[in-house]
Amino acid sequence: MIDQGRIEELRHLEFSRVFRGYDSKEVDDLVSKVVIELSDLLQTCRTQGERISDLESRYESLKGKEVLLSAALLDAHKSAETVRESARKEADQIIREAELSAREVVARGEERRRRVQEWLSGTREEWLLELARIRGEVQALFESLERFDSHWQSMEWTPAPPLSPPDPLPEPGE
Repeated sequence: MIDQGRIEELRHLEFSRVFRGYDSKEVDDLVSKVVIELSDLLQTCRTQGERISDLESRYESLKGKEVLLSAALLDAHKSAETVRESARKEADQIIREAELSAREVVARGEERRRRVQEWLSGTREEWLLELARIRGEVQALFESLERFDSHWQSMEWTPAPPLSPPDPLPEPGE
């Protein structure tokens, strides 16, 4: 692998001079360009390596969070199911109690209706008897008045003697 030390070696690399060899200036220029490009590549590799290391670290962190979220989601689902079941049981219990209470209210209402009906039945009979008694008495009074009127009409009347004036009242102090 290429590292900074290897690049420094290339920077200071010297070739032996031979007749009919390459132009040393061109070779030096090429080596300089290669060294610069290798330095840039090495820097890019380091930067990419650090970036990869950061991304792997973040990946592991996110993976851990995913596991935690999955567990939390599963717990939430279980809790929701438990709450739903508990609410269903509580609702069933409330309904049973309401039905029982309704039956008791209806039974009390029926009993009260029966007692009122009995009372009204007895009271009606008493009222009818009392009404018949009153009618009988009124009828008897009416017949008595008719007899009295008939008798009154049949009587001969003599004129009443004139009334004398009343005695004067004594004066106060007398």
